[in-house]
Amino acid sequence: MEWYHVWNAEYINHKQEHDLGIIEPEECLACEICNPIEREVSTAFKKFWDALFKFEDTILMYNNVTHKELLNLLSMDNRERENTIHKGKCRNIVDRIIESIRYRQQPKLKEKGLRIIIVVIVRDCIEGNLENEVFDRLIGCPEIMEHGYILEDWDVENRFQKFWEWYNTILVFEIDDGDLNKEFWNEVPEKDRKIKVIRASRKAIVIFRELLYLEEKVAEKQDEILIMMICMDYKSENSNIEDEIQWKIMKKVINRFIDTKQFTKEPEDSASDSPESYKLEDSDGSITYEIRIEDNVEWSVDLLKGKIEEMGGRFTDKNIQRMWDLRIRIELILTEDFLGTFFELMGLSDKKLKDEINEWLMRETLTCKDCENKKLPDMMEDQQCKSCELKELFC
Repeated sequence: MEWYHVWNAEYINHKQEHDLGIIEPEECLACEICNPIEREVSTAFKKFWDALFKFEDTILMYNNVTHKELLNLLSMDNRERENTIHKGKCRNIVDRIIESIRYRQQPKLKEKGLRIIIVVIVRDCIEGNLENEVFDRLIGCPEIMEHGYILEDWDVENRFQKFWEWYNTILVFEIDDGDLNKEFWNEVPEKDRKIKVIRASRKAIVIFRELLYLEEKVAEKQDEILIMMICMDYKSENSNIEDEIQWKIMKKVINRFIDTKQFTKEPEDSASDSPESYKLEDSDGSITYEIRIEDNVEWSVDLLKGKIEEMGGRFTDKNIQRMWDLRIRIELILTEDFLGTFFELMGLSDKKLKDEINEWLMRETLTCKDCENKKLPDMMEDQQCKSCELKELFC
């Protein structure tokens, strides 16, 4: 689990505050002192805890937050859970369950793996009484062993539906606006210019599932994406999608996979004509908040805070502002390496913090020869960052 080391350090610091007699320490969901069990746990919770231990045997202790949030999860209908597992009510509840648990050591499953397993336990083990079937299907599952999580069929179907709806819109755009056959389209009545997907074969969905597991490495699997596109049936009386237009569509599919984090979120709105950084003002000229542009994405402190929380990070507004004021690239801030380092250093003064972060940048990052931005080693391929490599590929 990606955030274990941060949460564990937070728990230790929190317990030290209790030992020092601080009356109102920083919130810690895993603290058994702040969140004592108020009553005997329910039978459903005992069933949940026993099942979770079979998948993640590093779990050690629960508290009242764990119990209360499980009951909240059980109160949701299954459709609502599935629709909000990646963003919204279900995601928020499950994240609180995960963060409230104390672990013996670094968990084996990724955080998103725990999310899915918790929802499966609630739906199939507690509500469906299908423990044996679930254990037989998932314990030792190759996908969990390889990726640290599993994509359930309903999750793949929901994501494919989002892809399907978007894909039809991009087909119309590319065919109507493609330069390659503009003369052809000028001769075709407007009502006949549309092309849409009417059916996806089972093979297309299987490939889609495999592509979801690749995450950002999906950009390396262009052949598979083209095969997926070919494995869908299209309806159009007068269109002839040329190879170059098909290639352009494929590139948009790759970008959509990456921008939506495999169809679990909406892509960020771009603002390519905006300056790199500017401040919004009220009518009286007073500054309200600062906007920063990075890679055509418009960032604010609030957006940065939201992204960190999506990753599982828990920092005060003051410390989010301190990250912002360091003036380093947002893509670096939104990494476990940076956030873990910041967590260890955030007790320092602003000046000392900046000095330490600058040393960290010099020690841990490389500079891309093309964009000249600092990158972590896993963002680089030789002397070029992967973003620049993709831009070259798609140009």
